[in-house]
Amino acid sequence: MDIFKKLIEKHPVLFHVILWCVAMVLMAYTLYIAIDLFTLHGQEKKVPDVHNMPLAQAIEKLEDAGFEWEVTDSVFNEAVKPGIVMSQEPKGNSYAKSTRKVFLNINAFNPKTLEMPIITDISVRQAMSILRSMGFKDVGIDTVPSPYEGLVLSVKVNGHQVKPGTKVSVNSQIRIGMGDGSLDPDPLQVLPDETLDSLQEVQRQRARDEAESVR
Repeated sequence: MDIFKKLIEKHPVLFHVILWCVAMVLMAYTLYIAIDLFTLHGQEKKVPDVHNMPLAQAIEKLEDAGFEWEVTDSVFNEAVKPGIVMSQEPKGNSYAKSTRKVFLNINAFNPKTLEMPIITDISVRQAMSILRSMGFKDVGIDTVPSPYEGLVLSVKVNGHQVKPGTKVSVNSQIRIGMGDGSLDPDPLQVLPDETLDSLQEVQRQRARDEAESVR
């Protein structure tokens, strides 16, 4: 104790510096322990592999292992039963902290639905391209009497006429009513510029197709 008293008396500044350094070391060590406990350092668990499991079974397995879960996405595959886990993150049999949430992508219980776009008064080639890019697979063409060959005049979904914006399953059967050019046009009818552009595109495409067939 006398040594400390003499040190304080002779070197008060040095003593306080030493005291400050000791305090900082203790604070740093305490913070390290707190962070270690908070992040559960070294307490990683093996993530159950729930791929190809029904959702209810996957949830039970994850919760039994101490993991939280969340369904973040879904797809629709007719060849797979609804509710089956298609993928997970983190991957099965990897290691993660028990506080880590496991994100699941499942096969949807119902087919995906999309809003029917406006495809009338455009060329059938454009309409087919739009529908297929959206994910519609069962798309066919029916010709209907019209002065305007190659122009889309109507759209039917599963046999019923639908308006743009109608929610439609991607697995629906879509039939496009395409003009066959068999009727004479009405000389008094004024067509919108967009329709005229589409008719010109149909004519240009027909010319290209004819040129290709001659080669």
